[in-house]
Amino acid sequence: MKARRICAGAIALALSIGTLSAFSSCGNTGDSSKSEAKKVPDTISQGEIKDAFDAEGAKLEVLTNRTDRVNDGTLDAFTDAFEEAYNCEVQYVGYTDYAGDVATRMGTDDYGDVLMIPDDVKIEDLSSFFEPIGTYDELKDTYRWADKKMDSSKNVYGLAYGGTATGVLYNRAVWSEAGIETTPKTADEFIADLKQIAEKTEAIPYYTNYKDANWTITQWQSLVISASGNSGYENKLLTDKPELFAEDGGYYPVYKLMYDIFSDPALIEEDHINTEWESSKVWFGEGKIATMVMGSWAIGQFQEKAENPDDIGYMPVPITAADGKQYAETSADYCLGISKHSENKDLAKKYVEWFVKDSGFASNEGMIPTAADSELPDNLSEFKDAVLFEKDVTPDELLGKFDEIDKESGVGVWSGDTDNFKIKLAEAAFAGKGEDEFNKIISDVNKKWADAEAKVLG
Repeated sequence: MKARRICAGAIALALSIGTLSAFSSCGNTGDSSKSEAKKVPDTISQGEIKDAFDAEGAKLEVLTNRTDRVNDGTLDAFTDAFEEAYNCEVQYVGYTDYAGDVATRMGTDDYGDVLMIPDDVKIEDLSSFFEPIGTYDELKDTYRWADKKMDSSKNVYGLAYGGTATGVLYNRAVWSEAGIETTPKTADEFIADLKQIAEKTEAIPYYTNYKDANWTITQWQSLVISASGNSGYENKLLTDKPELFAEDGGYYPVYKLMYDIFSDPALIEEDHINTEWESSKVWFGEGKIATMVMGSWAIGQFQEKAENPDDIGYMPVPITAADGKQYAETSADYCLGISKHSENKDLAKKYVEWFVKDSGFASNEGMIPTAADSELPDNLSEFKDAVLFEKDVTPDELLGKFDEIDKESGVGVWSGDTDNFKIKLAEAAFAGKGEDEFNKIISDVNKKWADAEAKVLG
């Protein structure tokens, strides 16, 4: 059977508009649905489907934010082998406003068979909407990030369709034109390189994309754990209780680097209030922009817009830890889960396991495959000397505590609203308010965090 595709981004759902109490604030990633059509490889490399299972013509509805890969037929092409092996049909439904539209559908019992689990579904509410795939102990050696959608009983409700590494997107041609031969390992080297680009090229050294700051500025947050050089950094914040912005941690060096770049008009776009996300992809590929902080999920999108895709490079976070090494955290993108109301749960589970382990989709997208024994994609070749790690699993007694402190304090480590510390730092930097204002802002954040920490942890 042939997979069918539907793009539902602009279609009003014929469903009741209910309030989903399990949802809280918005997620923390950019919209990966915005990329252009990607060429489907002539030969799709997939793992062999060995088990015998006849679904007898069953249909699976799969909800996704990847409207680009629905529209260009990529998902259909990757799913042919699965459909043939299991005698079934897969229907992809893509949403441009994924979180909003799927939240509406999850107010009913009809939200497909398989779907990307919205980030706003609380961990404690996963069992209300999704079928468990297995336990963490059963899955941890087979899949990366198996703990991302794990409840306090270590039941896993979702598996990542792929993952990313944290780092910095840059145009190799522009950096080379500026005479820079090696990527920087420290914040000072990084800023010196940006200044050299400003002096020797016509490119904007760093593009803030500040008009969309509610999500673009949160890309800096993804650098924090890498900068700390400690896979257990978030747990350490809860057990050792240092200041959130301690200079030997991850927050201080990341946001000090951001502040210093945004404070220098020569290093950023002239009109940061009217930036253009989609246009910036084209300008980046044309060599008009040299650098952006983006997750590795963005590499493919920028390569598709580039005149020469090989110009699009990705470097590790330009911060060296106390041991003299550079670190890079890898993390999961959306996780695929199985609807609690699916009438084809066995087939849905086979689909989820096949898609994340054997379909080859993640590799085609330049993402880190979820299978634990898979290799890094070529676009992360510059990370060969960096230490890659996954964030440590949170101990049972600390589960949810970090998020609880974050909410209680109002700090919003993944938020980008106008009252957030990231926005305050950016605005102070643009206004040229200097070191005193930086210290004042982070001091206020430290106090808010410490007060909430004392309330939550005692």
